[in-house]
Amino acid sequence: MTPISADWAEDSKFVKDLFVYTLKNDDAYQELIAERTKNWESERIALMDTILMKMAICELMNFPSIPVKVTINEYLELSKDYSTPKSNSFINGILDKILSDLKRTNSIKKIGRGLIED
Repeated sequence: MTPISADWAEDSKFVKDLFVYTLKNDDAYQELIAERTKNWESERIALMDTILMKMAICELMNFPSIPVKVTINEYLELSKDYSTPKSNSFINGILDKILSDLKRTNSIKKIGRGLIED
């Protein structure tokens, strides 16, 4: 049987932490998304898009060793497989706006060089 991951011990901790932090901060992440989607009817936003954006925001804010570009690219790729055909560009636009605001307010703390672009 093919293993889920090459290093499941480390990866399972990441998955659990991502899940817990995303749920714990659900309201705050929803507010970040809602502020940038005021012209959208909430019913028109695919639930999977909202979930993916919340997870991306969580990863941006709570995982200091994951580069910003990697986070954005990973969630855009996930949207191609798990959401609507137009989700990729929608999520990219919303996350780009959120990322700009998070950078401006110093809400993203990354350790190491090259983990965040200016």
